[in-house]
Amino acid sequence: MQARVILKPRAERKLRNFYPWAFHDDIAEVVGDPEPGAIVWVREASGALVGQAFYNPQAAIPLRMLSLGDEPIDAAWFRRRLLAAAERRRGIEGTNAVRLVHGEADGLPGLIVDRYGDMLVVQIRNLGMERRRELLVDLLRGLFAPRGIYERSDVEAREDEGLAPRVGVLWGEVPDPIEVIEDGLVFETSVVRGQKTGFYLDQRDNRRRLRRWVRPGDRVLDVYGYIGTFALHAAAAGATAVVIDKDPWALGQAERNAARNGLGGRITVRLGEALEMLESLAAEGRRFTHVVVDPPAMVKRRTEWERSVRRRFVALAGLALRLLEAGGLLFFSSCAYPVGLEDLIEALRLGAADAGCRLLVREVTYQPPDHPWVLQIPETLYLKTLIVEKSG
Repeated sequence: MQARVILKPRAERKLRNFYPWAFHDDIAEVVGDPEPGAIVWVREASGALVGQAFYNPQAAIPLRMLSLGDEPIDAAWFRRRLLAAAERRRGIEGTNAVRLVHGEADGLPGLIVDRYGDMLVVQIRNLGMERRRELLVDLLRGLFAPRGIYERSDVEAREDEGLAPRVGVLWGEVPDPIEVIEDGLVFETSVVRGQKTGFYLDQRDNRRRLRRWVRPGDRVLDVYGYIGTFALHAAAAGATAVVIDKDPWALGQAERNAARNGLGGRITVRLGEALEMLESLAAEGRRFTHVVVDPPAMVKRRTEWERSVRRRFVALAGLALRLLEAGGLLFFSSCAYPVGLEDLIEALRLGAADAGCRLLVREVTYQPPDHPWVLQIPETLYLKTLIVEKSG
């Protein structure tokens, strides 16, 4: 018999408005003895049904909503959700790599599925999905007929759920390296060694924006450049580019990718920490037509931003602007949910004061459509980018 979780008065309001999480302070009583990771009924204090959720009492988020009804949460239910998620991606073109499932935004909490050609990469972030791994693999095989499925469940969120990291082949053949095709460019990467699930799918649209703005002879600086994705798009448009990263493997891939695409003479790499490398370039008197700064999340909690990361972003902005020529564009991103657009604006404003320049906002962008965000779930909006012109 499915156990019940009774909410405190008024705790159901956010859930009925499609917010997917309830916290320990929202729970009045647990009726029955549900196993961690089980699906439970969620009811108001009055007894009225709210819906069904994964339940994990040891997690910071004990309830993760699956449905606001009493429909069976079975294999057919998961299949319908997976099909609906895939349907949302039908309009994405110019690439063989796309995010098929984006967790709560697709109604599948804690599940990420990325497609690279005929390969799928799965990330499972909570105990409810963990207990259904075999079901998910069977459904993904049947729906998408992949050559292989690889798991990259090595994220910090699993620790809160009482789960150890898991990586490895789930089914089939998983080549290493793999190839990502994007707008005529071929990127060699690895779902085994690479960051995230192997590629930064969420910056696809910004790479295209940079490529449209670049003119032959431009000089582009790609900070936190990973395997050279922004740099190669710029080089394909006629620019030369410098890629900065602290990962030797990633920079080796950037050089191989440049050669693979016939752009080897247009890409150079710098191994080291971003701030140190920016200071070194400034000391050399280098200047660039466009600069891209796309750091890792750095922030899991708001207190971390206030304590130290804010200062780092200001320093990054100031150095990037000193290296940027007048009339050039700076792409300045954060992929951390706790860092809001206003925080990026403040960091750039302070960095501009240090660099002594005026900034014209050309565009504000967010994550692309295959990483959807839900208005009632603020946490699903994580990637923010300010594109500014240095005008004086």
